[in-house]
Amino acid sequence: MAFAAVFGCQSPPVRDPEDPFDALHGLAEAIEESAEIARADAASAVPNGGAEGALHVLRLLRRAIDEEIAWADTAHPFFQTQDERFAKLALGNPDNLYLVTRVDDDAEYVLRGRLGTAADFNVQVYQGYPGIHRPMRAFGSIGLDTLVTDDAGRFEIHVGGAAQEENWIELLPGSRRILVRFTYGVWATEEAGELTIERVGERGTRSGAVTNEGAARRIAASAEYLEDALRGYSELVGQVLVGLEPNTLRPMRRLTGDLGGLSSQYNATGRYAVDDGTALVVTTRPSDARYQGFQIGTEWFEALDFVNQTTSLNTTQARLSSDGVYRFVIATRDPGVANWLDASSAPQGQILLRWQGVVEELGPEHEPTVSLVSFAEIRALFPADEPVFDEAARSAQIAERQRAIERRYGLSAR
Repeated sequence: MAFAAVFGCQSPPVRDPEDPFDALHGLAEAIEESAEIARADAASAVPNGGAEGALHVLRLLRRAIDEEIAWADTAHPFFQTQDERFAKLALGNPDNLYLVTRVDDDAEYVLRGRLGTAADFNVQVYQGYPGIHRPMRAFGSIGLDTLVTDDAGRFEIHVGGAAQEENWIELLPGSRRILVRFTYGVWATEEAGELTIERVGERGTRSGAVTNEGAARRIAASAEYLEDALRGYSELVGQVLVGLEPNTLRPMRRLTGDLGGLSSQYNATGRYAVDDGTALVVTTRPSDARYQGFQIGTEWFEALDFVNQTTSLNTTQARLSSDGVYRFVIATRDPGVANWLDASSAPQGQILLRWQGVVEELGPEHEPTVSLVSFAEIRALFPADEPVFDEAARSAQIAERQRAIERRYGLSAR
C-alpha cells in the first residue's frame, strides 16, 4: 500500500530532494510498500510467519539506517558490532561476533589487531548491496589460513591501495563494506581479540557539517536500501529453496565466497516442518574442520533466538553419541536429549550446517542425513546408552548460553 493511498492523496506528493523531512516521508512510503510486499510473501503463511515477516521489515530498516546513515562517514570508519540477537538477517551464525564498517572503493584502509582464542577469524570485503538492483558480492578475504601475524598474534591488514605481498585485500569498484567474523567454538571461554580501522591520510581530520541536502540524500538512500534488500533477500531465499521440499537437505557444497559466504566453507542447506507429534533428526559426523556448526532459522532466512533457546549447536556444545555420530533433533517440544534444536518459535523453517577451516576435503561419509519420525520414536534412533537430558540440565544449558552471550557483547561482569 503506497503512502499516498493511505492518506487519500490523488497523486504522490512532489518531493524536494534537498529537504530531509520530505526524505523522511519517502522513507515512510517505502516502509508501507515493504509491509505489503512482506504480507503477500509465502513466508508469512507459515506458523508465526506473519510476525517474523513484520520484524523482517524492521530488521532491514535498521540495517538500512546503519549502512546509509550511521556508517556513512567513510573518512572516519569504525567497527560496529552487528547485533545478531535482533538483526538476524541471512541466517546470521549464532557462533559469530560480527563487526562491520562502510568503506569507499577509491581509498585505503588499515586494520590493526590481535588474534584472540576464537575458533576462526575472517575479514571479508563486500561489493554492492543485498538487493536485486545492486547485487551483493564478496571478492576478497583474509582468514586464519592466510593471515600473517607476529609471535603475539598481532597483525596489520591493508584494504585497498597499492598491492602488497601479504595481508592485503584489493578494493574492487563498488566495494562498500568490510565484515569481520570472530567465530566462537567454546562460547564460555574463547576471546575475540582486538581490532581497529583507520582510513589512510584521515587520522586527525575533522568531520564536516551535516547539511539538509546531505541528510536528505542519506535518508533517501535508506529507503532505497530497504526496498531493494527486501526483494533481494526474497529472491535469494527463492534460489536457495527452489525445489527443496520440507524435511530434506541438499548435498554439501564448498563455497567460493563470491555470494557473501566464507571462501572454502562447506555448507548444507535444508528445510524442516514439524509439529508437536513429529521431529526431524539430522545426523552428521565429526571432521577435521576448525569449526563445525548447525542451526535452524525462519522461512525469512533469519536466525532464531539463539540466546534463550537452543536453536544452534556447534560441535564443542553438542553431544557426540557413543557410536561416533552427532544426532540433532528438531522439534517443537523438548525430546529429553542434549542436542535439541528448539523449533517452538518456528515449526517450519530452514536448516544450515557449516564447516570452516577444513584441511582435508569432506567426503560422502560427512554428508548429513535427515529422518522424519514421530515424537515417540526419537529415542529409538539413539544408542541405548544415550543419557536422558532432564529439565534441570536444559535450564543449565540455557543459562550457560545466556552468560556466554552477555560476555561476548562485553557488558557482563567478569
